[in-house]
Amino acid sequence: MSQETRAPEPSTGPDGGADAADSVGGAVHRDRKTPHPDEQSEPAMDTHPTDDEARIRGVVVQTRADVGDKSEERIADVLRQRFTDVGLDLGDDRIRALAAEIAGS
Repeated sequence: MSQETRAPEPSTGPDGGADAADSVGGAVHRDRKTPHPDEQSEPAMDTHPTDDEARIRGVVVQTRADVGDKSEERIADVLRQRFTDVGLDLGDDRIRALAAEIAGS
């Protein structure tokens, strides 16, 4: 292996890994500058609150795309799991109605 293609040597830091500044395209700089006030340095948060009905519509749209051609019972099972995943507790009657709506589309 030639010198040009070798990975950076481990540093003497506590983790023994390469220096963060050695990373190709890395966001950490050697000088550890602090970001400017108008610079985004953290992940952007969702600025639009989502209500439960919007979440329900989103789950229905995705479920229709994923399993819309399956039986109503299978669609209902997927809906139950997805509503649990997003923290919504819908009653069985509502889930069955949504499953019937998806199966009928």
